[in-house]
Amino acid sequence: MQLPTSQVELVNQLAMRLKKMGIIHLEMDEQTMPNRRIVQVNGKELLNFSSCNYVGLETDGRLKEAAKEAIDRYGVQYYCVRAYMSLHPYQELESSLDQIFGHPTVVMPTTMLGHLSVLPVLVTNRDAVILDHQVHTSVQMTTKILKANGTHIEMVRHNRMDYLENRIKKLSEQYNKVWYMADGVYSMYGNVAPLEDLHQLLQKYEQFHLYIDDSHGMSWTGKHGAGVVAEGMPFFHPHMVLITSLGKAFGASGGVGVFYDETYKNLVRNTGSPLIFTGPLQPATLGAAVASARIHLSDEIYGLQANLKRKIQFFSDKADELGLPIVSKDGTPIFFLGAGKPEVGMKLVQRLMAEGLFSCLAIYPSVPYNNTGIRFLLTVNHTEEDIAWMLEKVAEILPEVLEEEDFSREQIDKAFNLQAEPGRVMLVD
Repeated sequence: MQLPTSQVELVNQLAMRLKKMGIIHLEMDEQTMPNRRIVQVNGKELLNFSSCNYVGLETDGRLKEAAKEAIDRYGVQYYCVRAYMSLHPYQELESSLDQIFGHPTVVMPTTMLGHLSVLPVLVTNRDAVILDHQVHTSVQMTTKILKANGTHIEMVRHNRMDYLENRIKKLSEQYNKVWYMADGVYSMYGNVAPLEDLHQLLQKYEQFHLYIDDSHGMSWTGKHGAGVVAEGMPFFHPHMVLITSLGKAFGASGGVGVFYDETYKNLVRNTGSPLIFTGPLQPATLGAAVASARIHLSDEIYGLQANLKRKIQFFSDKADELGLPIVSKDGTPIFFLGAGKPEVGMKLVQRLMAEGLFSCLAIYPSVPYNNTGIRFLLTVNHTEEDIAWMLEKVAEILPEVLEEEDFSREQIDKAFNLQAEPGRVMLVD
């Protein structure tokens, strides 16, 4: 069969190469995983830096017990679309989320289906959409539907508020609303959207609206674990819509839309296609999510946050001490080690695995081709000794790989503009 596009062919060939190297499409051995700090693959134990279980809730005993109890009470599935009827735990979950965020919420089957529920309802062909260059693929995919419906779509360089403001001014002359779509915490580089600047733009331009996905900012920071965006904005602006995840740090599954008032909430709840035509969360997931929400509304969440933030600071300090090319240091649990050349990243991940360390290769199409790197995700289950050992191994192996690939540290710095503004990601688009 002929492949449809050259990009598909390139990605497929790359995936086959990485699979042959043994660094993607791995399957864990059948084993008990108390907290996923250690995983086992092909009989080899690996210290795991690939999990979004930031505050440890996805393996928390209370969430597991709540999931089992929900199965016992409701069965493994209740497949009725929410437009007709929802299981009772939805009521407690959405009520708890309303308290966490201080605004009305709607639970979605997944974050991706959340985008599909919200954007075609709130954004019309009389509006314009500006995508941040690094906004999550799930948002970019959804805007293709908007474009097919006649909405103007364009892209702006990552986190460049000066460019964004210029486009707001220009597009406001032609369109009813100008939407900017961004992430609170960017999933690859771990850097944060300039939230105060965005708030100022919301205050300054009446037609400006913000749609922001904070899936990687949830739980590990903010009041009640409401996340990076809720913590970083002076207040929840009437022209803002927040989407976040009930997976990742929240420890369950699903997505949630947060709206300024009941008007937007009800509009999405009544007309969002996935909420009419797609099945609900499974009972086990609902039970786990309710248990997680209770933890978020207790003081316990602040202890988990403090634990993780100490480790984030330790990682940052140790990486600085070793002189490693960490692309962004915005205080999130996502750290991106710049490699630049794809072969450098591939070899480095492979050799770290041989040493007993598992991390995520970030490569095209997740990042631009020459902005390859390695993504390390921290959780409360890592120890400082784990972090130090991993970073020391990186510092030992990286120069060897660079020499083999005839690539230099200076070329990495140039690829990510690290010399222009240390600790901040400024990609060359």
